[in-house]
Amino acid sequence: MSHKSLSALVILALFIFCLPAMAQDQQSERTFKLLRDAGASASDLEDEAEQEIWVPGLKKGTVEVSFFLGFLDLKTTLLAHDQIIYKYNDEATYWGDINIEGTSAFNPGLRIGYNLKQWLCLEGVSTISFSEYETTCVNRHRRPNETGSPVDLEEPELGEFDLEKRSLVTGSVGLNATVYPLSMGGESTGRIHPFLTGGVSAMWYDMNSEYTDGAAGTTDLNFGGGVRLLADRNISIRLDVQFHSHSIEFSPGEYFRELDEGTTLVPLDEFPVNDEGFDQRPVSSFSSNTISSLSYSLGVQGSF
Repeated sequence: MSHKSLSALVILALFIFCLPAMAQDQQSERTFKLLRDAGASASDLEDEAEQEIWVPGLKKGTVEVSFFLGFLDLKTTLLAHDQIIYKYNDEATYWGDINIEGTSAFNPGLRIGYNLKQWLCLEGVSTISFSEYETTCVNRHRRPNETGSPVDLEEPELGEFDLEKRSLVTGSVGLNATVYPLSMGGESTGRIHPFLTGGVSAMWYDMNSEYTDGAAGTTDLNFGGGVRLLADRNISIRLDVQFHSHSIEFSPGEYFRELDEGTTLVPLDEFPVNDEGFDQRPVSSFSSNTISSLSYSLGVQGSF
């Protein structure tokens, strides 16, 4: 083959391989639409302008979804009863005045709301909390299990595992109204928006306790406030502090403990004082306790 023929073939091959790349470069060039279609509506133009320039502010008609993490302060009396059994073994029965108190609980939750006005949002709120409770017992007594045995004169010492210290779970589902007072006059622009909130929810407590017969329900009233920071068009950071008030009353269990693989059932008894010493009878009910607590939460909120 001559040098001319070889050169022609090389040039042809280079042209064939470079042609797709040249076409791709031409297709990838950016084009700018300088003229708008005659049929473009005013709303389309407004939407395009809004997408180009975002003015921070609250808007009517948006859906708000918020996931938050927080804590619920349950350091208060959940259940108290005088002269009730707290320990049983083959030798003796022990009783005293018990008090069960909660602790600070990890409290995540979810909110889904709708902005009826730029300053008013109705929110469905659901939460769950996880913690432990602790038990104290004073004015303790002991009596041997033999029939007719007298009560010991000395107060028995508490063993390391004599009193309950177990898990506590709470949950709630409710409806809240959130008001942005600085936006009520019509001006709702800006990144920082303080708010007030309040509502009502159904709430339940479930203690892993020998004293209770399952979970107990109540109605919780809450109110509080916080601040919302608009990070961008769709994302906000929200800080809440709320006060909760409700009453809780647990139902007593039928048995305090099951021993020997369930063959020995220890009843949940109380030992009130009478003229002859101490009576012994099953616990029929527990008193109601008023719970006043604070919750704190920090969440991420999306607007759609």
